[in-house]
Amino acid sequence: MKPQSRHIIHIGVNFVISPPPLIDLRSSYLDFQKNLITNGIEFSNAMCQERTIQVVRNGPSPLQITVAALTPQIGQLVIVAPHPERPVSYFTKEASAIVEAFNQTWPAQPKQIMSCDATVRDLYETTSEHAFKELWESRLGQSLDSLGAFGRPILGGGLRFVMPPLPNEPEPAQIEVKIESFLEDVKKIFIETQFTWPQPATPNAPLDPERRLNQVNEYIEREVMRFVMQEK
Repeated sequence: MKPQSRHIIHIGVNFVISPPPLIDLRSSYLDFQKNLITNGIEFSNAMCQERTIQVVRNGPSPLQITVAALTPQIGQLVIVAPHPERPVSYFTKEASAIVEAFNQTWPAQPKQIMSCDATVRDLYETTSEHAFKELWESRLGQSLDSLGAFGRPILGGGLRFVMPPLPNEPEPAQIEVKIESFLEDVKKIFIETQFTWPQPATPNAPLDPERRLNQVNEYIEREVMRFVMQEK
């Protein structure tokens, strides 16, 4: 695999918070849009329905923002860049600006993070005609002949790792990593890395998406790449 060929195809962060934001067409819906613009976030359109605000930017770097009141006790803020076409640092700065707009729109409510997750999906070029062959033979040291047991050709496949939080971890995080051949282009390897912080944070702790996304990205650049490239 060629680490320098990294192409991010998805990056996002999801906050589940309590209490939920109060959403209405006449006030918070318009205020949130104004605060996004004030904080430098451009968007193509916005809509509000069923206690949910959705803001979308089509380009040049696509962006999707969802603010929702899921139940009387629980709300959600989701920030996603599908096919971001920009570095991780660009998205983290925009995510921080969106959180600032969120806080400005709903300033009076004390907030508590009930859980959070952040996900990055990457594509990498390989040095083989088929990415699964590179994973199976080069990384795992297996023979392609052994796959004959399935009785038919293998279109693709990969690995999945789920790792629990470490003991005494200051902010416990479960990590899930998927490393697979990309079925739409078998010369590429698809890697998905997701951090989930399942425990509620202390009341009024900042959402701080930049810190969480940087933690995921650093894990990809160090641990995930070390594994894929067979480095000790």
